[in-house]
Amino acid sequence: MSGYEIIYSNNKHGYARIKEGKLIISIPKFLKYNKKFKQTLIENGEKLLKKHKKNKYIKSKDEENVLLFGEFVEKKELKWNLDKNLKNILLDYVSPIVDEYSKKLWNNFTSISIRKASSKRWSCSHDQKIMFSQNLVHLPTKYIKYVVIHEVCHLKHKNHSKEFWKEVENFLPNYREIRKEMRKMIIE
Repeated sequence: MSGYEIIYSNNKHGYARIKEGKLIISIPKFLKYNKKFKQTLIENGEKLLKKHKKNKYIKSKDEENVLLFGEFVEKKELKWNLDKNLKNILLDYVSPIVDEYSKKLWNNFTSISIRKASSKRWSCSHDQKIMFSQNLVHLPTKYIKYVVIHEVCHLKHKNHSKEFWKEVENFLPNYREIRKEMRKMIIE
């Protein structure tokens, strides 16, 4: 493979990562001449790149449009403060769903919040607070509903036990298919 860049660094550990679609191999300077180490990192990096290429990249906006529930809408329709409006739109969408399913489980939540979160898409804390990433607003509603149901089930089950997944399946029988699709999605 020739589509990679090698960087020699002062770090103690080497790594392979993808940056802007390109494989970057970082090798500690003290291991610069260790061919076996270098080859292992390159092989691991190639596997990572192969996996990276299987992901589905979702462009959330361009100059004039923003993706809202899987459909492009003109930005000017969302008024001047785009981020605030997207948060409010998502909150308005998820709130009744959270209410509905939390009542079905007989478990209350204390609050729902929408945040700009790059690493986590959602969470449910031990004090029954549910947080959703603002990026969910760009996805089609079937994925948002899965995320809501997932988090509402955490109101009752704080881990991913068999009981938790049975609860999710009770509300959404095809959750496995949706979850599998979502794992490959990256919102840009």
